Amino acid sequence: MVEFSDTDLAGLMHFANFFRFVESAEHAFFRSLGLRVHTADGTAQQGWPRLEVSCQYHRPARFEQTLEICLRVEEVRTSSLRYGFWILAEGEKPRSALATGSFTIVHVALDTVSHTIRKAPIPAAVHAKLVRLAAPPPAST
Repeated sequence: MVEFSDTDLAGLMHFANFFRFVESAEHAFFRSLGLRVHTADGTAQQGWPRLEVSCQYHRPARFEQTLEICLRVEEVRTSSLRYGFWILAEGEKPRSALATGSFTIVHVALDTVSHTIRKAPIPAAVHAKLVRLAAPPPAST
């Protein structure tokens, strides 16, 4: 639901808040696979920072609209993942996206002792789950 704090004085959702909604959906997606976007094990931690994000805004999201966020894994590489997203207004007919875009994220290892971050291969079990879900991006019209 688009809250008042997400909007400007005209009741339109601020562009940056679209990414907040997508990030919440991304976290739910990882949890649905039994995963987390940030893990810690002693002095080693793993995370998924962004390499690239894009968003095309088609129509505004408005105060008190309930949004539906759709994610699709589009590409899985050795240490990165790209997914597309669509933001829809729930219950709207006909259904058309308010915004569409993509995120590319990279799997990293964080060493809490040396405070270094380095790109790391996606663990094999996680990689296998993601590859099974990958679908090519939809053809443009």
